[in-house]
Amino acid sequence: MNGFNAFKYVGELREAGVPEKQAETHLRILHEIVESNLATKRDIKELEQKMELKMEQNTNELKRDIKELEQSTKRDIKELEQKMLIKLGALMVVTIGIIVALSNLNVA
Repeated sequence: MNGFNAFKYVGELREAGVPEKQAETHLRILHEIVESNLATKRDIKELEQKMELKMEQNTNELKRDIKELEQSTKRDIKELEQKMLIKLGALMVVTIGIIVALSNLNVA
């Protein structure tokens, strides 16, 4: 228990009328509670480092996913452009065919 004066704690309990054996038991129980439930500065630093590493990994994964999505989107757009061009060409052929057919009807 960093920053905690165990002797002072026991001394104050004894001054308050708590028997020495009971004061030591209080100290032991308090120490167990603190040790099992509180994070040390080192614990927090380790957790911070792990979180920073995980954030960096997640950022790299996201960048890679975005890059793949960009490439996939560009491919999809090119495919759609080609399909639209083919359909436009077919539409133009049909339109020209209709115009020629109509002009042949008017000539006759």
